[in-house]
Amino acid sequence: MKKIFRIAGYDFKRLSLNPITLVVFVVLLVACILLGSFIKIPTTPAYTASISGGTSTQIYQNFQSTKPNLDTKTKLDNMLSEAEYYITIQTSCFDVDDLNSINNAFQTVYNELQNYKYHGHCVYTQNNTINPITNNVYFLLDFINYIKGLSAFETNLIFEKENFQQLEAIAKDFQNQVLKAVSIADHLDYFVQNINKIEQIDQITETVSILKIDPELLSNLQTAYLDKAIAKKDLISKELERISKASMDEEEKIEALTSLITNYKLTCESTKKAIENELNLAVKRMYKNLDKYYSYAEFSQEEIKLEIVKTKHFLADEELYYTQYQQALNFNTASYEVSMFDYAYFIMSIIGLIIILFAMFCGYKLFGRDRKTGKMDTLLSQNVTTGQVFVGKFLAIVFTTSFFLLVFACLSLLWGKLVCPVLPNSIFAVFNLTTPYTISPIWFFLIKIIGIELQAIFYTIITIFIMNLSRKFEINFAIAIVVFIVATVCNIFLNKFLIYCLFPFIHADLTSFLGGATMQTGFLKTSLYAYGNFFISLAYYLVFVILLFNFTKQLFKKN
Repeated sequence: MKKIFRIAGYDFKRLSLNPITLVVFVVLLVACILLGSFIKIPTTPAYTASISGGTSTQIYQNFQSTKPNLDTKTKLDNMLSEAEYYITIQTSCFDVDDLNSINNAFQTVYNELQNYKYHGHCVYTQNNTINPITNNVYFLLDFINYIKGLSAFETNLIFEKENFQQLEAIAKDFQNQVLKAVSIADHLDYFVQNINKIEQIDQITETVSILKIDPELLSNLQTAYLDKAIAKKDLISKELERISKASMDEEEKIEALTSLITNYKLTCESTKKAIENELNLAVKRMYKNLDKYYSYAEFSQEEIKLEIVKTKHFLADEELYYTQYQQALNFNTASYEVSMFDYAYFIMSIIGLIIILFAMFCGYKLFGRDRKTGKMDTLLSQNVTTGQVFVGKFLAIVFTTSFFLLVFACLSLLWGKLVCPVLPNSIFAVFNLTTPYTISPIWFFLIKIIGIELQAIFYTIITIFIMNLSRKFEINFAIAIVVFIVATVCNIFLNKFLIYCLFPFIHADLTSFLGGATMQTGFLKTSLYAYGNFFISLAYYLVFVILLFNFTKQLFKKN
């Protein structure tokens, strides 16, 4: 072991304590400081309700009013009423009766048109009116406009887009005809010529399906979302009333009321959205390709599941004030402020990319250039084994990358402390696709550093392996860089594909398991964290690295 650490120590000095490396990393440090000083990480607008009033009394009165431009209690309560309507409407199918009655009426018209076609007379010629046809056309138009005015979960009818558009076109064609001032015979001649369109109405009616949501799911939506949301908003209402009557500083009173109203809004909005998301998932399970159906569209199941977890986490939280600074629960903006940790995450994401490239260069230098210049032969001529040389040089790379990561981590936190505030209660609410949990920012930061080092180790092994495939070391190094570039591009654009998780270079960034990095700078994402188990993913990574390490070691001995 002494010989291994002696080799590692010697190469550590060569890699880290040489003028070129030090100059490069000092320049990089200055660049990061300037980046943090002049290119500020932007904060996103805080999620707040639309309120007005210069005093706490006015704010409270406006919340209790019905002003259309404000987030009033009535308006927000209506959101929960709409969400409840989505649930209750799934137990009835009243719309299908309207469609069937319209279709039956058109089939009666169809039979009379057949009489006119073959016998020259029908009930319309006898009564000298086509009012029954006209009425049916307008009933169909009214029905179509009614369906167009509904949202996805306000009806049980599921139309295919093509069929619904076809039905609408037929109704408009018929409307254009009945509006014309022509004889009854001309009207009947037109409908006889277009009798196939009435047949199409019947065919389309038969293809319309009824959305049937599992009653157990509907019951769960009621208890898991609506009941909890109603209880939470009632507590917030009592607190609002108490604050409005309390004797306290006016500014503190206004801030408290604003925060409570925002949480009231968040309770109602997120609950309605969560119920929509749950129903969307249910429809997706039944109908697969949603782009095919009217009022529906494809969506990211991962994003929807994450939104659902966030809402459940919020509704289960007993606190009336939502004070988490990361991963806010609203779905369009973030209640988000930049802290020293955000700055450090941002800088270390950039440094991490450079450290991995530096680790690959170290692999080229110690296992490529040293063989080319004869330093490897000189070392092997001493009283050491090839295994000791291989392990020693590999450890030198690990020590060097760990050293620079530690230095930059400390400096990024120090500089972040100087330029950014430390937020109170700075606990991250971290979400994966099943469970929300909290973690201290410093632990989150340390896990990010570990993830970068694991990634550096992975690409170091890859580079050393490629270095031992031939003696064309410059070409081998270029191949290793290409592998890294391809892997990084794939991580960005292909990480949603399940098959992609079979490639091991996506398993090293532990930060991805904990919800990604600030400003989406976690440049190495993984599918398996979403589709499988984190520990399986980590074990897969370790097994791959250990096997490749041993195989490369044997290849090194052979060469």
